[in-house]
Amino acid sequence: MSGWDWFEEMAAADETDEADRVHWQQCFGTHAGQKVLVELERSILRTALGPQSPDRAILMREGQRALVLQMMRLARGSVNGGAADKG
Repeated sequence: MSGWDWFEEMAAADETDEADRVHWQQCFGTHAGQKVLVELERSILRTALGPQSPDRAILMREGQRALVLQMMRLARGSVNGGAADKG
């Protein structure tokens, strides 16, 4: 055991099956869904906290960023960080 084994467990748990991805794509593939993703990107990903921000605010923002990035990845049909086959 190297101390890094928990990464492999996380990667296995991160796999989302095709049926789940379809729901994300149907929801965020609409005009309204795209507007929501753009707003989340603008308000969470493209803003920064000030240098005097407390640690808890920084941790909260990092959690928000991770969630928005995961939503965007699932909405565009990416699997494990790569583009999904569109056939």
